[in-house]
Amino acid sequence: MPQQSFVAWYNGHPDYANRAFDLSSERAIIIGNGNVALDVARILVSNVDQLDLTDIADHASAALRDSNIREVVIVGRRGPAQAAYTNPEFLALRSLPDVDIVIDPAHADLDPHSQRWIDSGEAEPSVRIKAELAQEMSSAPLKDSKKRIVFRYLESPVEILGEERVVNGHRELPMCGLENCP
Repeated sequence: MPQQSFVAWYNGHPDYANRAFDLSSERAIIIGNGNVALDVARILVSNVDQLDLTDIADHASAALRDSNIREVVIVGRRGPAQAAYTNPEFLALRSLPDVDIVIDPAHADLDPHSQRWIDSGEAEPSVRIKAELAQEMSSAPLKDSKKRIVFRYLESPVEILGEERVVNGHRELPMCGLENCP
């Protein structure tokens, strides 16, 4: 599903109000790691009672109430220093109640080029902070929450398999943790 269609749907755009999104899986995967991706992930794992206090569309709230999504994987081609999201959007995810933010420490480590760029002082301070936040979150203990957002940096999907659902080979994808994410 294109992220823009989903955003328009939950924001109540009249051209998207009648769209139906399959929220029956336990995992959603978002390709791209910009602010829109983080906002979509936040909506998918948020407590619907809390969302009802916002201006979310009624039809979206009703559908999200029946959602089975427990995990959202955000897949980005870039590393943590170059991720397209802003620091405030990234930090806001930490305040989601009953949601773990999972980053494999190996994914949070900067490649030598990025580290030199930050160390040189040529990178904006926000870039250094973004990289530090990813490293900090990667080492933070998990709360064993009911839901999670998993960040996968430096990934380049080459193919999406499946007709009605995304599959890996001929099996549904399992819940993704640090050690078992395909």
